[in-house]
Amino acid sequence: MERIFIMLLALGLAACNTVEGAKKDAAIGVEKTGEALHKGGEAVSGAVKKGGEAVGGALVKSGEAVQRAVE
Repeated sequence: MERIFIMLLALGLAACNTVEGAKKDAAIGVEKTGEALHKGGEAVSGAVKKGGEAVGGALVKSGEAVQRAVE
């Protein structure tokens, strides 16, 4: 009977360690996912900014061409 109690206690402690390990692993995974999303957001933001600048530059050039044609 005593051996069964010791085995159950050992299994319970092992399960606690496993749960704590799983929590740590999940926290690390969430942190890395957050970092990746942040970097992806920065990349998208940079691409949108460059695209906006290109469109803005093209509109300015078009406007200048129209103005020269009107003059």
